[in-house]
Amino acid sequence: MGTAAQRRSDRVSLTLLLEASGKDLNDQEFAQPSRTMQINRTGAVILLDRDLRADQHILIRRLAPADKHRQSQVRIVGQFGRQKEGYVYGVEILQPENDVWAIEFPHIAESQEAVARMLLECTYCRAREVVYLNELELRGFEGTRGIARYCKTCSVPSIWSQAPHESEKKLASRATRSRGAQAPGEIPPGGDQRERGRLRMRTRLTACVRQANSDDELAVCEDISPVGMCFRSKRRYEAQDAIDVAVPYTPEVANIFIPARVVYCEALPKAGLFRHGVEYRRPESAKE
Repeated sequence: MGTAAQRRSDRVSLTLLLEASGKDLNDQEFAQPSRTMQINRTGAVILLDRDLRADQHILIRRLAPADKHRQSQVRIVGQFGRQKEGYVYGVEILQPENDVWAIEFPHIAESQEAVARMLLECTYCRAREVVYLNELELRGFEGTRGIARYCKTCSVPSIWSQAPHESEKKLASRATRSRGAQAPGEIPPGGDQRERGRLRMRTRLTACVRQANSDDELAVCEDISPVGMCFRSKRRYEAQDAIDVAVPYTPEVANIFIPARVVYCEALPKAGLFRHGVEYRRPESAKE
């Protein structure tokens, strides 16, 4: 999915149902279901039960009824492992003009003042955007699980909530309801970094911590700011450990994981937990 220096958008942990077609390693034609595990503006990590070679091209097409017209040729970047459902591949989108994800990704540089990053959708038209929330917006979201913001598609203010993962059951249910209707932090550069770091918001949001060669762990976020966060967890992470964190985290919806570095670890013996302070990593120092 490219190097960190090339990355220009957040990586969103999101399931989108696809059909993938092309020729496999044995030159056999195929057309079969696939799904995304993670997406960004220019690519994705997908799960596909076909043996493919690096640099070959295949076609992916969305399966959601309202998005079946969205498709793109993609290049296989590499194979990243295997799961029960098939091989894990990184892919690069070769036809970005087709807007296969139907998601607006702001430039990652715009996230410097954000305390949280979320994939939200308009509850009326289902338009989706990666949204950077400031402290006030995040406090509002905590209370209502939604925020009011202007929708470019509806051309009016509307309520936005977290975008859910796709599943065959959900798509079938949505197709039945809509039948006959029209388908509608990175550490910022600059001398004020220390000042932004002091603007920490106390919270009890659920966070998810991801580390290479380990299972994801749910944690409690104690405070958050544009440059980092503090969380409590059962697992101990050492200072300088590279991790990815998503906050707020909800298993049933899309989540955005941010590259981060552990700054300190403090044992909490009475609770049997560890408190960690982390800082978000700059794009040029984070590994894709």
